[in-house]
Amino acid sequence: MKSIKLILASMLLLSVAYAQGDKKLLKPDTQTKDLKVKIPAWMDKDEFTVTTIAGKKMHLLSTDKGFTFDDSKGKLTLLVVWERACKSCPKWLKGMQDLEKHFDNKVKVITLELSNSEKKRVEKLRKEKKLDSKALNKIIEKNHKDLKKFTKKYNLDLPIISLLSTKENLDFSLQTLYKFEFSKPRGKAKRGGGLPFTVVFGPEGQTAGITAGISDQDAYKKYIEKLIKYYEDKK
Repeated sequence: MKSIKLILASMLLLSVAYAQGDKKLLKPDTQTKDLKVKIPAWMDKDEFTVTTIAGKKMHLLSTDKGFTFDDSKGKLTLLVVWERACKSCPKWLKGMQDLEKHFDNKVKVITLELSNSEKKRVEKLRKEKKLDSKALNKIIEKNHKDLKKFTKKYNLDLPIISLLSTKENLDFSLQTLYKFEFSKPRGKAKRGGGLPFTVVFGPEGQTAGITAGISDQDAYKKYIEKLIKYYEDKK
């Protein structure tokens, strides 16, 4: 029951954390300094083993500047934060998948799905005092089934980490949005209201930038090209 309460509290927190903006592309290594966000001890951890909806386990390491992913070391990593009910998300996810193929072995795309479409169902069960493990597991199973249908419909082959799945996925989602304040502005970019948004990590896990909404694909490709060159020149 304690873990269920944590899931509920966490989902409520996440429901106010979504962010979007004016689609400005940011300079490398732009990030918030001197973070003042206080997070619970159970959320503040350095390592995660998350599970994608396809059943693949991914090891993630939290650094002072961002995250490193076990299968994307030395690459730019694009973490796309989205939600299934978001109408513009399929187009952006498809574009990110094409972009990963275009840059071959230099870019890795990972997606974080916030499962907000299931939040009302969880809240309804809570109010009815029916939120036992069995009821919650049914929602999780349905969420996985719906996500698999979604990926098949849009022909997506990207790693999807769903918040409403495992406790590790939940913890990673919370730390992503809160500890590093990825829902806050970076540089001169102004943000506010909606999904998707994309967090860009450099080859060593540093937060390279954060972009909001859907940008022109050609412009975004040029942005990624500049970031790749920036990090290659730094070697």
